Amino acid sequence: MGKYLYGASVQGIQSFIFQTNQLNDISGASELVENICTSMFEEVVGKAFNKKENAVIMAAGNVKYVFDTKELCEHVVRCFPRRVMEAAPGITFSQAVVEIKDHQDFGKAIDELEKKLKMQRNLQQIPLEIGMLGCKRSATTGMPVIHVNGVKETDAATYAKQEARKKGRDKLYIKSFWGNNSDDHEFKLKKELDVKDLTKKNDWIAIVHIDGNGLGTVVQKLGKNREKFSRFSELLDQATTKAANNAFEKIKTNDNFNLEKLPICPVVLGGDDLTAIIRGDLAIPYTQKFIQCFEEQTSKNEMKDLLKQANMEKLTACAGIAYIKSSFPFYYGYKLAEELCLAAKTDAKAKNKLNVPSCLMFHKVQDSFVLSYKDIKERELELKPKDNDKDKAANNGQNAPATPKKTLCYGPYYLDEQVGYKTINDLERMVKELGKVGNGGLKTGVRQWLSLMHENEEAAAQRLQRLESLTSNKKLLLNLTTPATRTHVNNAGKEEQEEHYAAYDALAYYTINNQQTND
Repeated sequence: MGKYLYGASVQGIQSFIFQTNQLNDISGASELVENICTSMFEEVVGKAFNKKENAVIMAAGNVKYVFDTKELCEHVVRCFPRRVMEAAPGITFSQAVVEIKDHQDFGKAIDELEKKLKMQRNLQQIPLEIGMLGCKRSATTGMPVIHVNGVKETDAATYAKQEARKKGRDKLYIKSFWGNNSDDHEFKLKKELDVKDLTKKNDWIAIVHIDGNGLGTVVQKLGKNREKFSRFSELLDQATTKAANNAFEKIKTNDNFNLEKLPICPVVLGGDDLTAIIRGDLAIPYTQKFIQCFEEQTSKNEMKDLLKQANMEKLTACAGIAYIKSSFPFYYGYKLAEELCLAAKTDAKAKNKLNVPSCLMFHKVQDSFVLSYKDIKERELELKPKDNDKDKAANNGQNAPATPKKTLCYGPYYLDEQVGYKTINDLERMVKELGKVGNGGLKTGVRQWLSLMHENEEAAAQRLQRLESLTSNKKLLLNLTTPATRTHVNNAGKEEQEEHYAAYDALAYYTINNQQTND
């Protein structure tokens, strides 16, 4: 008798979570998303639910579950989507089913299920909360108002998040800080969360997005065996959770903050993904510790044995960190963090496609314009001195010999040593050196040099020579202003050289850590 492989996928998680900058709503939305693929799915399946035997994966917006009977599978297909959309209005949901015959390869069933899910994602879904043309709309989201409390008018999605926040047991916080085995933890968030809790001496906060590397390769190798694939998914979630716990413990020990005023808000934690909002100065230490522990947890015991079958020693991760002011729209901050993570992955995969090295990229948003990272690089980070145009005019319009492009984008910063790059520890050391007494003039001089690099290369070179003669910390100055020349493949498919300077990143990170704007 055949069985039925059921798959469900939740899309638009981040847009659902980051509809507003209200931490209460964000926390409630995170609780809802966490529940969809766990308790909510289990509730719909009912008494027949068997996690150990039938669950393949239940995390990070994905469910894969094997049903023993057609009737139970049909029941879930009918009831689960409506249950999800009623509990979390605005969530985009897709599902598919593949029959597994006795002789069929489980890996082929997984591949077929993924194809069907991709097709389902392209089908337009009619939202339950669309509303009539003349109905009253929420001032914050533009969706129909369904609940009024005094002067407070709330749409369906926001109301669901707020109710989830009230009824929730702060499970995502507990999982992120202390792990899945801490259900009896006495921790309880205060009723009203304030974004000011995420700030300290200045208003810089960070959106952190971390994503594992090499999962596709592992799934291709282990996906053919149902038991191994299910066990891998379970161990992966445990490794991610443990890494988040250790990262939290690191910043808690170093900063000694009060749990009543948490400087971190977990958003997504599951599979190989982590998304969090965190105080600016804690973001890189937190991310570095997470990546280190993630590598450690996936390089030992049973996980190590499973990864060997995919010719891998361990799993690695890449991260994107978007530094924004606390008043900046969180949704755009997340989109930037996601793009930074992708840029880090792209660079790392070019080094080793099978065993991708762990790294991170970050950017401090200085502009009120909402731009993609590609546009930010072209607008703010690429050095195009104005004196170059004068040189072309002097050559009767003929271009001078090709010279390497220059950019202030130095990253990614790798966990381990890589030729032509700096490590995360190198970045931390440079910023620590900048903060030492006596280096104030060096910081000012490097900032002036950066400004001149946008205007006139000759003037910048003269300013740098002057700095070299004045500073006692020549090693730091060289680290900041000596370019790393790297070869890139441009859009035309041709190789070109680019010079990367670390000064901009170091000064931006120094400002985030040390700027004093709040009392």
